[in-house]
Amino acid sequence: MGQRIKNNFNKRFGGRIHVVYAQKTSASEKQIQNERLCKAMIQVLSGILGREPTQREVLGLDDISQCKIKKNK
Repeated sequence: MGQRIKNNFNKRFGGRIHVVYAQKTSASEKQIQNERLCKAMIQVLSGILGREPTQREVLGLDDISQCKIKKNK
C-alpha cells in the first residue's frame, strides 16, 4: 500500500478495527476460518477496486495501489 492510502485508512479507521483470533482451533475450524477470511479479503478488494480482483491481486503479487480505481456513481 502506498503511504497516502495508509494515511487515509488510518484517518478513517485508526484505532477502531481490532482483530481477535481464537487461540486453539481444530483443523476443520481453521479451514472454515481461512475460507471466511479469504472471502472477506476478496470482498474488501472488490469494494476498493470496483471490480473483482484478479488472482494475482488477491495473492499480493500485483500492486493494487497502482490500479485505476473505478468509482461508483
